[in-house]
Amino acid sequence: MGPFIVYRGQGMLNDEFIGIRNNIGGLLSFNSFLSTSDDLKVAMEFAQRSVGRPGKTSVLFEIEVDPTLTSTPFASLNNVTSSKEKEKETLFSMHTVFQIVQVKEDNNQIWKIILKLVSNNNLQITQLTEQIRREIGEGSAIDRLGRLMIALGELEKAEAIYELLCELTSENDKKTVAWIRNQSGYIKYKQEQYSEAQAFYKDAREIQEKMRPSTDIDLAVTYSNMGLLYTNLNDTSNALLYHQKALEIREKNLKVNHQDLATTYNNIGLVYYQRQEFSTALSYYEKTLKIYQQILPANHSWLATTYKNIGLAQISKGEHTTGLDNLCKAMDIRKMVLPPNHPSIASICSTIGEVYRETKEYPTALKFYEEALVIEKNAPQINYSSLAMTYYKISRILSELKRHDSAAKYAELAVQSASKSSTPSDNDKKIYKDNFERLQTKLS
Repeated sequence: MGPFIVYRGQGMLNDEFIGIRNNIGGLLSFNSFLSTSDDLKVAMEFAQRSVGRPGKTSVLFEIEVDPTLTSTPFASLNNVTSSKEKEKETLFSMHTVFQIVQVKEDNNQIWKIILKLVSNNNLQITQLTEQIRREIGEGSAIDRLGRLMIALGELEKAEAIYELLCELTSENDKKTVAWIRNQSGYIKYKQEQYSEAQAFYKDAREIQEKMRPSTDIDLAVTYSNMGLLYTNLNDTSNALLYHQKALEIREKNLKVNHQDLATTYNNIGLVYYQRQEFSTALSYYEKTLKIYQQILPANHSWLATTYKNIGLAQISKGEHTTGLDNLCKAMDIRKMVLPPNHPSIASICSTIGEVYRETKEYPTALKFYEEALVIEKNAPQINYSSLAMTYYKISRILSELKRHDSAAKYAELAVQSASKSSTPSDNDKKIYKDNFERLQTKLS
């Protein structure tokens, strides 16, 4: 494959754009998988959607790619999309590194940013590539692409990829057939189609158990996925059973610092946390952290999640100071590696605010809730359910601070936001309405 050009149109926070414009010749790395198109019109349509949005700059990335200079994983998705109108899409892996060649104002209030995919013949980029490989795992090219789609949240594309892999796989290749069943089950799990997920997992497990020990590593993945499913269904007994089965295999077959071991420890911790056995949960989270600290960069998002889990377990045990310290570590990492309007940052801010509310430190709680609110209001896609909850939490704090006028305003905003939610909770809507009416009564 020779050199080629792809495009991506999007809205970008003004501060981020200014940073790029002031760094011509420097390097730029994206903290998520990067979807691009070789159809300029498609990219322009996306760029135009942000024209005129407050706080946003509409940009069109023009990316020059020379495959002979880099081994950075990227893939053309032209033949795996399930849509009727096949978009000419190319996907780049996380942390792909580009050089900023030029930034210039194009027509229609859109800025063009010309990037060039750089050679990865240096230690830093090689390490990033190795980390990507470790996170995605081994397997055939099609399987790895399917895993990329799952990681990206492109579940329909992932489903199409595994359907294609199924067609290409002989029925006699039982090991691959079982793996496809497992991956299909995981896709259904992510789509919240739990009965179908359970059926796929059952098929995979039965095949893999008959082929032991040659399928043990794959069987551990199936057991682990079944554990996640049962955790989600609040069946903690079965969840623990299958996570322990996965752990037994992995402790026998993997190195002591393997990331799959860390994942298993974390999953078991989540089950014990769900059971409110916080000390046991904490012990498993700490095992997870010990491994991640050995194998992951200090600012990796998985570390942030682990610090959050540890913090919540400590707070549940009454260890508020150390718990808050770990929650703040999680927040700092997320602020470092995620876009400033990412919902995961809002989530951790809200969690910290809730801890301060429980300890009656209302001004500090309010500060974190307000930070979460700013992020949620500036998100590319507003989650009205989450926004309503944040308005409600702020209303409660303001009420505690005897600022009833402001509390009532936020209570009303909670009611209004809940009415815009695509997934409204009747119970939440009632809580917001009752809170608003209570505050109105106080003011009358």
